Amino acid sequence: MLPKELLEVKRSGGMIFPKFASLSDVRLAEKVIEVYRLCLGKKLKVVQTNLRKIEDAKNYRKVRGFSKLIERECKFERATKLDPLSVRMFLFERGFVTSLSERRRIIKEASEHFGVSDEEIERAMFADVEEENILKEIPNITPEELIKRYNLSLLQTTVFNSLRLTFWISSNHKNVFRKMKWLGLMYELHENDGKLLVSLTGAASILKMTRKYGTSMAKLIPEIIKAKEWWIRAEVLDEYERRIYFLEISDRFRSLFPLEYEERVDYDSSLEEEFARRIKFLLNCEVVREPGVIKSGRYAYIPDFLVRKGEKEVYVEIAGFWTEEYVRRKLEKIAEANIPLILIVRDDLALNKPKGVLDVVVIRKGKIPYKDVLRKLKQYLG
Repeated sequence: MLPKELLEVKRSGGMIFPKFASLSDVRLAEKVIEVYRLCLGKKLKVVQTNLRKIEDAKNYRKVRGFSKLIERECKFERATKLDPLSVRMFLFERGFVTSLSERRRIIKEASEHFGVSDEEIERAMFADVEEENILKEIPNITPEELIKRYNLSLLQTTVFNSLRLTFWISSNHKNVFRKMKWLGLMYELHENDGKLLVSLTGAASILKMTRKYGTSMAKLIPEIIKAKEWWIRAEVLDEYERRIYFLEISDRFRSLFPLEYEERVDYDSSLEEEFARRIKFLLNCEVVREPGVIKSGRYAYIPDFLVRKGEKEVYVEIAGFWTEEYVRRKLEKIAEANIPLILIVRDDLALNKPKGVLDVVVIRKGKIPYKDVLRKLKQYLG
């Protein structure tokens, strides 16, 4: 995210939208990167002075935004190994200086006391001030990459003051819901035009809105836009106007951001990977990994697989390496979702199941009994 003073948006008809950087800003991004490259080994205040030279009334927010993103990955060092506070204490204890010769005498006295050169004392005097740090390393980033990172940060900063964030994703469900849980976000599920939407509810009122919750919503954005298809709608509070604006954005703007979608299947275990490969081969059917979110009461349920043949389909969940309590809660969610599902579970976790909701296949000695699985799959798929 960027500092709020660097936020650039346009407002019209109750809508708000970030002023994203584009290919026309490549040259500006090049200049910012070049400033850092040419200032390697120099103080941060030199970098800042050179950055101000390329700022104007129109671009200063972008320049500072670009520089902020670069600076977060830079490495700085102090100009000295001496403790600046100890050096200052020694110098200031000598009282006021009223002439240049007197200043030189005290600097000389300090250099002898600390066993360093006069120049080292000069460097150490205020070396703990941020602007005095020496730039030692910069990130290897292209102007195009910098622009995309800037756009993502700008989107995050725009939703920072969201009272509610609603989104839909076609994939990456498990990672998104894991992130939501980790961030402590509350959610509601509702359907619209056949799509299951997730709404993150913010504070109960504008007066109770906390920065922490808004920050958590913003931190979820990078995970949402990793999906193949996505849509986001946010209700954003303008603190100055005390008015709510609406932001809408979708994967139509994917090219603006650094996280390009890649069709890649990740498995939680070798058991799951083996299952997908063998079922595809044995049944000549489609096996979809993490097929999407299913509403289970107030909660979301994401099965491991959807097995589909023609118009018939059945869900499959593999709970081979989980605790008894986890499987018990899973069964409750499955029962509430009321979907055709086969649960593959360890022999010591084969619990009582809700009637008419799912079948259970037991893993023995760490191996899936594919004969039993195929029999049950064929009951559903024909």
